[in-house]
Amino acid sequence: MAAELESQFSEESELIKSSGGVFEIEDRGELIFSKSKLGRFPEDDEVAKIIHLTASGTPLSEAQKAAAESAHGVSFADWLKGILHLKSPKNT
Repeated sequence: MAAELESQFSEESELIKSSGGVFEIEDRGELIFSKSKLGRFPEDDEVAKIIHLTASGTPLSEAQKAAAESAHGVSFADWLKGILHLKSPKNT
């Protein structure tokens, strides 16, 4: 991932080793992805999308949400609502 980000943004990255399953990514001193907070690793291009969006002026929280949604398509909650709606008695 570091090499991919370096090639996309022409900037150096630094790996800081840790333990306990920590996987965090900072950009310009700001935490933009945290495995411990989300309980997962980033999807393909999710981190790059966050960086692109924040660089263009999108607030970090909005950039994180947009990148996660595009990486995952539909959120689990929305998927579940759709399934429950389809299976409800009034729709059969």
